[in-house]
Amino acid sequence: MYAIIETGGKQYRVEPEEELKVEKLKGRGVGETVEFDKVLLVNDEGGVDVGKPYLEDSVVEGEIVEKDKEEKVTVFTYKKRKGQRRKLGHRQPYMKVRIDSISS
Repeated sequence: MYAIIETGGKQYRVEPEEELKVEKLKGRGVGETVEFDKVLLVNDEGGVDVGKPYLEDSVVEGEIVEKDKEEKVTVFTYKKRKGQRRKLGHRQPYMKVRIDSISS
């Protein structure tokens, strides 16, 4: 059994007991449960349910396992012969979620 959900502007294929990294969710802490209600597709053994665009009564539940930031991405820009240089860095926050159940 698997489902395709949408969160943070991205789509993910999830299965029960699977861990995935998603964009940071507001107001959530480690150990809290989270529900994804934007379910696009549920593939149960023997049948496939497809939403238009989302399935009405389908919910994917999970638990937040980790809250951290990605590795730093360094951006260096310069203009030749002008002496203009700029070094920037960015660390994108994420949450690791363990999928507990898929209900359709």
